[in-house]
Amino acid sequence: KQGHSEPLVISAEPGEAINLTCTFVDNSIKDVRMWYKQRLEHAPLEVGTQLEGKAAVISEQFDRSRFKLNRTASGISLSIERVTKEDEGMYFCVESGKKTLEFSTATFLAVTGKILIYWQLNTSVLQTAVQWSVSPGESVTLQCTVMSEIRAADLRVLWFRAAAGQSFPEIIYTHQNSSSRQCEISSSTSCSLYEFSKNILDQHHTGTYYCAVVVCGKIIFGNGTSVELSKCSCVLLGNCSIFVLFMCNSINGLGFKSQTSLTQLPFKLGKPIFEFLTSS
Repeated sequence: KQGHSEPLVISAEPGEAINLTCTFVDNSIKDVRMWYKQRLEHAPLEVGTQLEGKAAVISEQFDRSRFKLNRTASGISLSIERVTKEDEGMYFCVESGKKTLEFSTATFLAVTGKILIYWQLNTSVLQTAVQWSVSPGESVTLQCTVMSEIRAADLRVLWFRAAAGQSFPEIIYTHQNSSSRQCEISSSTSCSLYEFSKNILDQHHTGTYYCAVVVCGKIIFGNGTSVELSKCSCVLLGNCSIFVLFMCNSINGLGFKSQTSLTQLPFKLGKPIFEFLTSS
């Protein structure tokens, strides 16, 4: 026998909740009620089963926190919370008695909408100056270039400072969405320049400064800029050679490095900081 399930095609966007209901011609009580899912060129997979008088059981290959079976007056329904692209496919239910087997008409679930995938976003963070050497009281201006397929207004850009003796880095500055300057790369990639200025008064302000971008629940760090006090301790009494002055104030190097992943950082993120960054 074949019953019916309406509608035959439904659509949902990622994150939404949907409910599929089966209604059968024969509304008498059945011994077993089951839901199946089938994708193109794949055998049907049993989503869940409900035996008469017992609680429904969702199969192990499906997320039991999202898939639920519920008995209704005219059959059995399947609800899916927080729909993902992997949930797309054909769904149908089956009811069986001692001598009968009844199938519903299949319902196709189409998952639509723009799905952002982190590793396809090509977001990169670059800090050009890898080291600064300054005298106490001097100011440094750190630059950070962010290139991403996500528009700048949707990015969260922050600065961290990691220093010896600290268990975790500290967040020292958060850029507002309007605080960046645009640079031209391509029509599909946005390029934004961020600057952060800091007076280095003493040893407490030294360390490695990281520019970081929070995007799609991920944290992407720049390569870091080391800021240290000049090692020259000479006192100028009127005649200090130009060579010494030059050495006292020299910048040890400029260069480019590839972006740093979260697992490659020379420090650990504290749980409160990580939750703050990845929260929506």
